[in-house]
Amino acid sequence: MLLIAVAVGTILRFFRLGAHELSIDESLSWAESSGHNVRAVLRVQHQLDSGKFPIYELVQHGWMRLFGESETAMRALPALIGSLSIVLIFMLTVEVLLTLGGGVESSAGAPREDAQERSRYEDRIRMVAACCALLFAVGLPSVEIARQARMYSMMEAWILAQVIFLFRVRRQGGLANYAGLIIFSAIAVATNFTAVLAIAAEALWLIYLYAAGSDGRKGAGVRNAPPWLMAAALIAAMVLLLPFFAGLRYGVEGVTRGDYNWIKAPGRWEPLATFESALGSFPFPLFAVLAIVGGLSMWRSNRDEAAFLILWIVVPPIVLFAGSYLVTPMLVTRYLISSFVPLFILTAVGIEYIPSRHYRLVALVAIVSLSILRVASDFRPGDNRWRDACEIALTESCSGQRIGTSNEYYLVSYYMPAARRQTVRIVRVPFDGLERKEPRVAILSPTASAGEASEIRREYPVVVARFKNVTVVSRPKGCPRKAPISQLRGATET
Repeated sequence: MLLIAVAVGTILRFFRLGAHELSIDESLSWAESSGHNVRAVLRVQHQLDSGKFPIYELVQHGWMRLFGESETAMRALPALIGSLSIVLIFMLTVEVLLTLGGGVESSAGAPREDAQERSRYEDRIRMVAACCALLFAVGLPSVEIARQARMYSMMEAWILAQVIFLFRVRRQGGLANYAGLIIFSAIAVATNFTAVLAIAAEALWLIYLYAAGSDGRKGAGVRNAPPWLMAAALIAAMVLLLPFFAGLRYGVEGVTRGDYNWIKAPGRWEPLATFESALGSFPFPLFAVLAIVGGLSMWRSNRDEAAFLILWIVVPPIVLFAGSYLVTPMLVTRYLISSFVPLFILTAVGIEYIPSRHYRLVALVAIVSLSILRVASDFRPGDNRWRDACEIALTESCSGQRIGTSNEYYLVSYYMPAARRQTVRIVRVPFDGLERKEPRVAILSPTASAGEASEIRREYPVVVARFKNVTVVSRPKGCPRKAPISQLRGATET
């Protein structure tokens, strides 16, 4: 089943990677990673997205040097990481269920010391882990981020490795496991600050363990590390991030700069709706029912591990939901990507607790089939609206030296013909009055605000071409440029 999960998951992650044009976020990753050398990558990344350390951008830079910068080449790196994460999911599930008491009870009530019974027990755990790997391989959230040229697939892999070491520390201790926990905790947060949401869930779990009296103890050949020592390892990981505090602070200050204004305020049931929309309307009820069954079953057999998985599911959306009302809207699916992992684990445990082997197979086939159908719906070939818009704009710009655009600055830059990127200047519109030679043609973005769109259309009243929601506009030939609205408003005030 694990081999099937890896094969199917790899196909879903690599199939038609270049079928759609880059998104705005992907164009930012391209701009950050496409520098001539590492120093250029560090400089551009700090200017565009300095709320994190450019781990992904540096790796992507080397990847693009080897394989080019086409849509397929850029997305292949996250797809490869996503495929490797399927094996990490298997390892993580085994670690969670092998802790003291186990997450799946043995069917015969024989003593755990019995070698034959122990072997059957471990085989059952590995089957649950393989089932979880298959659910992860076909799940829409994990497939979707693995098909985007962004850092979230890498961040998820670091989080998976971090949780593996967290449970290895609890079950075995050892300096190497503590080192792994510290390093992967730090590198996950450095890759993207939203990884701290998973660590927040772990911190609450350690508080729960301490309050419940689950201190370090030995039994059945397994050692439970004291919660305070695991908490010290997480604190040490945050200390390692102190050199990057300035960059992280800049990312937090993005709230006041309006970097997150594109996110809408969440509704009352938005956390639940986010899980439903991410998994798909048809697979979600099956995931929910089976996860509840798995959670209740684990709560009876091993409360500590069940508490961890439940906290990992609910803490990140609650934090983002509260922050959306206290600070700024921030509840989006990709920030919650790690919270789907415990949901897959509980779902796999729920499938294993179905009494009949026949019904277990039916449940697994049903949820996998519905998930694949949902994922496959996004594989339809897309259009070339931005590439076509750039070609038309170059044709209409006469000299072809300047093209205007509002928000998709780097997206327009990417879809300019490679031979013209060095000669064509992309100018942001609306203008601030400082540009001496404005372009005759502009590409109107669908994300432009109503005020920006109105001012752009005032300067560029002629519609040259329209590609769905991307419009190429121009000024009338021989028509003198009018003063921007901002200048007219300033003159009126004077």
